[in-house]
Amino acid sequence: MEKIKRTLDRYPQILPLGIVVFALCGSVLIYIATARTVHLVINGSESSLRTHARTVMAALRDGGVTVGDEDQVQPSASEKLIPGMTIRVQNAREVTIHTGGEIEKVLTTESSPENILLEAGIRVFPGDHLDVTMWFEDPSGVQVPKYPLSVQLHPGVALEIIDDGTSIPVRSAAGTVGEVLWDAGIVLYEGDHVEPNPGEPVSAGDVIEVVRAQPLVFEVDGEVVRARAAGKTVGEALVQSGIALTGMDYSIPEVDGPIPGDGRIRVVRVRENILYEMEPIPFGTVYQPADTLELDTLAVISTGSYGVVAKRNRLRIEDGVEVERSVDEAVHLIEPKPRVVGYGTKIVIRTLSTASGTIEYWRAIPVYATAYSPCRSGVSECYPLTASGRPVTRGMVAVIRSWYNQMRGWPVFIPAYGSGSIEDIGAGFADKDWIDLGFTDDDFEGWHSWTTLYFLTPVPPLDSIPWILP
Repeated sequence: MEKIKRTLDRYPQILPLGIVVFALCGSVLIYIATARTVHLVINGSESSLRTHARTVMAALRDGGVTVGDEDQVQPSASEKLIPGMTIRVQNAREVTIHTGGEIEKVLTTESSPENILLEAGIRVFPGDHLDVTMWFEDPSGVQVPKYPLSVQLHPGVALEIIDDGTSIPVRSAAGTVGEVLWDAGIVLYEGDHVEPNPGEPVSAGDVIEVVRAQPLVFEVDGEVVRARAAGKTVGEALVQSGIALTGMDYSIPEVDGPIPGDGRIRVVRVRENILYEMEPIPFGTVYQPADTLELDTLAVISTGSYGVVAKRNRLRIEDGVEVERSVDEAVHLIEPKPRVVGYGTKIVIRTLSTASGTIEYWRAIPVYATAYSPCRSGVSECYPLTASGRPVTRGMVAVIRSWYNQMRGWPVFIPAYGSGSIEDIGAGFADKDWIDLGFTDDDFEGWHSWTTLYFLTPVPPLDSIPWILP
């Protein structure tokens, strides 16, 4: 202490100088002690700043941060500075806006394209599309999108989607049918059909129809093929499933018909084959009179021979099975020759002794005989007269109509019955050689037996005789 006093006495000017130095050091210490630390986030980059500034703006000036009118500062520039405060500054950037062929440049701190447009007074509606060019930064080898450089607005247009019959109004800025469906969240599956084609462009008011495919079962070429198709008709379903009908092929149901409810469609493969073959031609029989033969006898004069025909046949084959055959052309190579049969025209008069005397006849044929009377003719009514107008009595004989037409009134004889004449038509005969023998109701006799019908003389005119009985 004594030493310090001797020094001051010796150097009296040191004391004022020391007081000044001490005051300066105290001021420095006070200045350092009153500095504030704040955090700065400038366009996303963080740093710290110690400042004696009293406001946010003064602190930013201390930090060398320039703030323009369009820049965004949080908290506000005039707000009082608080130690530890975080100050965020987002500098405005120039963004180019393209709308409807017009170009506008704006300064903005927004990073959302929709907010940038909204700041510019442009509203974005559902269905509008934005093309955005971003500024990328690469701080660590990975490009990170930071903020838009340009925004292009494609306004949506009103469209209608009909999805399997359900109408869905949409607004879309997509350029093609497929993009519209994608934006609308409509998923297409295998076999679904879209009209217009998914690659076609769209314009306002267009209608896009989606027909959903349904599961189908095709029976084709001996196999069962399962597929999905969205056609409205069988033909469309076949085309969409890659099944072709060629030539005369056809489908069940037909191609123009609707798809059946059970989804089953059969394809019938059709082909035609040409077949050449030769066939025999049957020969017929011709009859000619033979005066050397007795009546009711036949003799073969010529046996006849088959002909030969060459045929060109068209065969229709469906699924391997012949279903139809038709003759395209037939050529007779050999004509058939008919068999010639001679029928007898020689009439021989004969006699026969009977219980009622000898009869003379020119024809005799075996017949089956039954009996009838006016009220026993097989019907509910009584018929007293014959077809010739005579009363039904014993001696009236009924035959089939073709005989009656040629033999009416001819005299005949039937053993055990007696003489009579053909005067009536028998109904319901099972055979031509069947006669009905007439009786009155009082003397009716039942007949059911084979007998012989004798045609009595005189011989009728030759041109009225049926040489071959019908």
